[in-house]
Order: sequence, then C-alpha cells, then structure tokens
Amino acid sequence: MIAFALRRAAWAIPTLFGVSFVVFLLTTLLPDPENVTAVAKSDVAARLRVREQRRALFLDLPRFFNVEPRDVRARVDDCILHIKASDDDAAMCEARLAAIGGAGLPILLPRLDDVPPSARGRIAVALAPVARRMDIGTEDVLMDPDRATHFWQRFWTDRSVDFTRPAVRRSVQRLETRESKLLEEDLRLVDTFALAEIIDALGRTTDTKALSRLTRVASRATARDAALAEDADRDEVRAIVSDWMSWWYVHETDYVTIEGEEKITASITQTRYAKWVLGAVTGRLGLSTRDGAPIAQKLLARAPVTLGMVLLALLVAIAIAIPLGVLTAWRRGHAIDVTASVLLLAVYSLPTFLVAELLATFGPASASGYTLPVLALATVSVSVMTQQQRASMIEAMTEDYVRAARAKGAHTIRIAIVHALRNALMPTVTLAGLQFPALIGAAFVVEEVFDVHGMGWETLRALEARDAAWIVAVTLLCAVVTTLCLTGSEVTYGVLDPRVREKQMGRRDLA
Repeated sequence: MIAFALRRAAWAIPTLFGVSFVVFLLTTLLPDPENVTAVAKSDVAARLRVREQRRALFLDLPRFFNVEPRDVRARVDDCILHIKASDDDAAMCEARLAAIGGAGLPILLPRLDDVPPSARGRIAVALAPVARRMDIGTEDVLMDPDRATHFWQRFWTDRSVDFTRPAVRRSVQRLETRESKLLEEDLRLVDTFALAEIIDALGRTTDTKALSRLTRVASRATARDAALAEDADRDEVRAIVSDWMSWWYVHETDYVTIEGEEKITASITQTRYAKWVLGAVTGRLGLSTRDGAPIAQKLLARAPVTLGMVLLALLVAIAIAIPLGVLTAWRRGHAIDVTASVLLLAVYSLPTFLVAELLATFGPASASGYTLPVLALATVSVSVMTQQQRASMIEAMTEDYVRAARAKGAHTIRIAIVHALRNALMPTVTLAGLQFPALIGAAFVVEEVFDVHGMGWETLRALEARDAAWIVAVTLLCAVVTTLCLTGSEVTYGVLDPRVREKQMGRRDLA
C-alpha cells in the first residue's frame, strides 16, 4: 500500500512541472507594463520607472534560454558604448551607472583613460550620486567634467584595494557581530560592491540589531527605504528581509559578475521561466504592485484563511452528505427521498453568490467568525456529494455480500453501516478531493460577500489594480493545490479499494 501511494504521488512531480509550464504560458497573456521604447527619450525618470516594472516581472529576460546572460560587466560596457556614441540612450545610461554604483567601479574606472575626453567627463559627472552616497568629494569637483575625472582616477588609485571580495566579506562579517561606525564607513566607501555579501548575511543571521546595521548600509547604497529598526518586531523583521531577498532576486545581475561555468548555468537560470519557477519554489515571488508588500508574505497571511474555510466547508458538506445520502438510499422512493432530492436540486441550482447574499442578509446576527461563509461554501458540494453517496449506497445494497448478510439474519442497521456503507463510502471520499479545488473558486466570491480577507478578497483587489505578480502567484498556488488534490484523490481510492490498487500496480509493473 505504501509503495502504491509513493508511486502515485511521484507522478505528481511531472504533472506539477507541466502545470507550472502551462501557468507560465498563461502569464504571457497578462498585460505588460508600458514598453520603455514608448516613453519619450528625454523622460529618463519615466523610462527607468517602466524598465523597473518590466524587470520585476522578468520581462527583460528571454523566455526559456539566454544566449548571452548579462551581468554587471555587460551592463557597464553597454552604458559606456551609449555614452561614447552620445545617442538617445546616453542619458538613461548615465542614470543606470549611478544606480549600479560601486559594483561597477572596478570595471568602469580602469577604463576611463580609454574613453574619449567628452564621454569621459560625462561618465565622471554621472558618478556624482555614487560619491554622495559614499560621502566623498565636493559638489564643485563632482559636477565639473575635468575635475571629476581626475577625482575618480585618484580615488581608484587610493581605494582599489578595498574593492575585493575577501576584504568586503571580512567587513560584513565583523559588522554582523558588532556595532562599528568605522566598519559602516568602510562599507559605505565600496557602495553597492558590498551588496552580495550583505544579502548573504541577511539570509543567515537572525539578530535584529545585526539586521538593522546591515540593512542600513544596503539602503544607503541602493537609495531604498528599507532599513530595519533595531526595535522591530518579528513580523517587521520577516517583511524587511523578504523584501531585500525579493529585490535581490530581480537585481542581482546588476551588481555581480558571471564568470566561467556560471555562464553556462546562467543561460538557463537567467530566463523568465526559470526565474518564475525558482521564485515560486523559494518563496521569492516579488513585490505586489498594489501595495509594495512581498507576495510571499501576503500569501502566508491570506492562503490559510481561504484554505481553512474551504477545508471546514468540505468537512461540513461530508458530515451532511454521507448521512443524508445513506438515509435517502435506504428510503428510496419514499417521501423523505423525494423531498431531499427536490431541496438538494434547488440548493444546487442557486448560484454561490446568491446563497452567500441570502445568508449575509437573513442569517442569524449571532453567527460569529466564519460560520456563515463556511455554510455558504458547503452548499457548493453538499448536493453533489449527497447524490454520489446515495447512488453508491443503492449500488452497494444490491451486491451479493449484502444479500448474504440479510439472508443470515443480520440486523438492518448492521447491514447498512457495516456491510453496505463501508464500500459505498469510497466514491464519496475520493470525490471530496475533487471538490476541494471547486470550493477554492467559490471561496473567492464568498469572501467578497462577507468581507473576509483571504486569497479571494486580495485577488479581486489585485485585478482592480492590475497586480500581475499576485495574480500569477495565486494562479500557480491554485494549480498546485488542484494537482495535489487530484493525486491525493487517486491515492485514496487505491488505498481504500485493493482491487484498484492491484490493477494499477500490475499495469505499471507490466509497463
């Protein structure tokens, strides 16, 4: 039995892979943010904003295979070419160099002498925001092309030794263990070059004060308002760290180089599909464009509400359907059978939103919590499951083992419960697994009616705001839950019915 369950569960893996592929293709139908080429060339801020929106959805990456994975070196080289050409993208590239900051200096500064004087001056002036973050230089020097060029050349001569991974790693590890203004100053002087080590430290430490120091340095380098207060509670810590991890998942290649065999791996991992799947598996689902909150955190908050209501509704439906199905089958053709059939048909015919509205309007005011929403959801499944239980019970009552028990003088209740019901339960139990996904869809409507803030309520708000990140995450979660329910239903049927189990195992062995 265990071997059967494991074998059937293993088949869920390729199914989930296929589901993820289909859901990914469906996401390509979502409306893309405005294309950066549609924005006026002179509006650098708008172009950067649109570019950031597209990057958050990995729309800047190829779908399945990346022939030329881009890293910080490729981005700096690209910007140098545009600034040298003084084309329409030059101004945007100057802003991008400022954002790349210290991570690009080891690539950019040694090459300044190879750049024509006019372009060299533009690059040096474009680095003024970096100098301000580092708290070095004066405005009159930083904004003068010739003086700024000499400033950065002297800076690299004096400070190039600081731009090494071992040196930065030691500074980050020390700052992680103790408060030190000197260490913060050292890290401030390398700017975004320290981000890779800081993000690693954020992932391994749980000390709030250490996280506060690290996020303070990272926030200054990236101009992001995401520093953690030293007295932050657990939820705030989790949200800030998740925010940084999600941001780094999108922007890592802006600040690190890809060398050697990493380029081969990056040809697969630096694609839209790989980012999407790995992000879903690791919980790095990005940020909501509706309120800026991490998608993973919102799912952790909303999903238990919806899935909990659905599970309770399914249990209520089972608790009603099995006894009612048995009773109507036992009293087939009698008044109770006819009455129950009519009522169940009427309930089945009513739309879920109407049932929810009726319960919300006329339901008892004393009903607390999720009582009425769960009852509204239960009506989705109770009719189907009752009819299934009734049909299974009627069929079981005609079996030879039931007639044999009756001939031996077994009591009516014993015949119904011990002999007939035991086998008649199997179709109903397996049907419950199929009803779970249907109840999730119905829950979206019920949550809106009762103002329950679960996945459904959040999804409707996301649709209004065109929050594609949330829609994609919920779609994938629902697809995964559906796949697991179908697999679980099949396993349950095989476990309950040895004939099915032996037949399927036999077929698999023959194959």
